[in-house]
Amino acid sequence: MNKIIIAILLVVFSLKVFASGLSVEQARESLGTIKELTPWPWEEPVTPILDEYLSADFDQYQGWAKSMYMVDELKMHKWGQSITEFIVLAELLYTFQPEDYQVENKHAFEAAITQLDLFRLELNDFLFPYVPGYNLKQHNLVRHFDGEGIVIAVFDLFDPARLEEQRAQHANIEAEVQFGDPITFLHGNTVIDIILDIAPKATIVPVSTESKTYNEAMVYMRNRDDISVINMSRAFHITNDQLDPEFAEHLSHILQSKIFTKSIGNTGTDLDGENSDVRKRLGLPPLGSFFTYDLALIKAFLAQNQSVPGSQNLMFAINLQPFSDQVSLTATVPGYNELAIKRSFAISGDAVFSASSHNFESGSSFAAPQLAAISALLLNAADYYGYSEAEAVPTVVQSLQKTARHSHLGSNNTGLGFVDAHKALINLKRLSDGPIKAH
Repeated sequence: MNKIIIAILLVVFSLKVFASGLSVEQARESLGTIKELTPWPWEEPVTPILDEYLSADFDQYQGWAKSMYMVDELKMHKWGQSITEFIVLAELLYTFQPEDYQVENKHAFEAAITQLDLFRLELNDFLFPYVPGYNLKQHNLVRHFDGEGIVIAVFDLFDPARLEEQRAQHANIEAEVQFGDPITFLHGNTVIDIILDIAPKATIVPVSTESKTYNEAMVYMRNRDDISVINMSRAFHITNDQLDPEFAEHLSHILQSKIFTKSIGNTGTDLDGENSDVRKRLGLPPLGSFFTYDLALIKAFLAQNQSVPGSQNLMFAINLQPFSDQVSLTATVPGYNELAIKRSFAISGDAVFSASSHNFESGSSFAAPQLAAISALLLNAADYYGYSEAEAVPTVVQSLQKTARHSHLGSNNTGLGFVDAHKALINLKRLSDGPIKAH
C-alpha cells in the first residue's frame, strides 16, 4: 500500500515540477547563453515570462477559473509569440558577428536556441487545454458538414516549406498559385490551419502575390468558377493613395457570385481613425499601425458599391479578446459606418492556436478565416438541401447576417454581433424545408 502511495506522490510531484518550472532554469540558462553570444544589447521579453511562470500558482484554480487565470490574467497565450520574436532577432544579431566567431560558437548558440524553443513548445502544450475554442455556435453544423466540395481561395502570403508539409498532411490543399515574387511569410499557413480545423474537407487554393501583381491574382480568383469563398487577411490594393480602381472592379465582380471574407484590421480604431471605445476607456494611445491606410480603402469601396448587386457578400471580421467578452485592444471596429456595420461580425481571433507556428496567434487575420470556414460549411449544407449555385451564396450570407447574436458592446464595436452557425443552419434548412441527415 505504501508503495502505491509513494508512486502516486511521485506522479503528482512530477506534474507539479513542470507547473512550477523544472525546465524554466534550463530556459534561463539558455537565455543567458544567447544574450552573451549575440551579444544582446537591450532588455528582452523572456526573463519576465520565466519569472511570471515561476511565481504563478496554477494549482489554486480548476476548470474555467483556471482558463481565466492563465489566459485573461497572465495572458500566457502571448508568451510563445514573444519568445519566438526574441529568437528570430537573436539569430539575426548572431549573423552580424565575425564569421570565425560564429563558427567557434555555433554549437553552443544553436543548442541554446533549441532549448529555449523547447521551453516555448512545452509552455504552449501546457496552456493549450485552457484556451477557449471557437465561439461560433458551430457544433451542430460541424457534426453534419465538413466542407467537402467547397473551394476556398486563401489570398495571403505563405512559407513554401511549411505549405508543402501542410499539403502532405491534407490532400485537399492545392499547390500555391504565385503572382510576381511575393515574400515568404507564415501568416497564410496559419489561416489555412484555422480553416481546416473547422472545415477539414474544404479544398484550399493558396494564392499569393506581391503588390504590383495584386490585380493578376484578383483576375485569377475572379475567373475560377469553382471558387465559392475567398478569404483575404491583407489590405485592399492602393494606387496613388487611393483605392485602386481596377482592384475595386475585380472585387465588385467577384462579389456577384462568391463570398469574400476580410479581416477589418488591427489599428485599434474605428474606420474613421478614432480610438476604439476599449482603448479610450483604458486611456491607451493610438497604435499607429502601418495599415491604417486600409481604413480609407474599405470606406471607399463600401461607398462606391453600396447599391451594387452582391455587395452584401463582402463580410468583415472584427477581432475579439479570447473569451469574446470584449473587443481586442488592437481591433479595428466599424464605428458608426452603417455600411460596415451591416457586413461585420465579431469573432475571437486572439489566442488561436496555429499548428504552423506552434504558437497562439492574435489578430483579425485569424478571425476572418473562421468566418470563411463557417461560410464553406453552410455552402456545403446549401448544396445538400438542394440550393442552386446562384441561390446558395446569397442565402448563406443572409442566414449569417439574420441570425447574428447581438452584443452589449454595441454595433459600433461589434457590427451585426457574434456568428451563430447553428441558427444560420436552421434558417438555411427552414428556407429549403429539408431534413438534416448525418453524413
